[in-house]
Amino acid sequence: MSKITLEQAKLHLRVDGPEEDMLINSWILAAYLAIEGKIFRKVVADEPEPESLDVQVDEAINSAVLLILGHLHENRGSESVEMPQAALWLVTPYINYAGGA
Repeated sequence: MSKITLEQAKLHLRVDGPEEDMLINSWILAAYLAIEGKIFRKVVADEPEPESLDVQVDEAINSAVLLILGHLHENRGSESVEMPQAALWLVTPYINYAGGA
């Protein structure tokens, strides 16, 4: 499965036009990084190498990314924005407890 694209994110956020493309792209990257920080694993589009701790992106992870994007969009300008609880719930099964959780 592929990671969320700019077009998918804009459709989810109901954003038209190219004015916010750079911002939305940075949010997509930040959302995957936030998830990786929570699960102590790298999220990859391709099948991970055997014995790797990487996790392949799937519907749950992409749904969490979309929730994070929506949250960032709604709370832009806020100094303190935490990951939405629903996104945390979706990525909980992927947490590598040996990695620091």
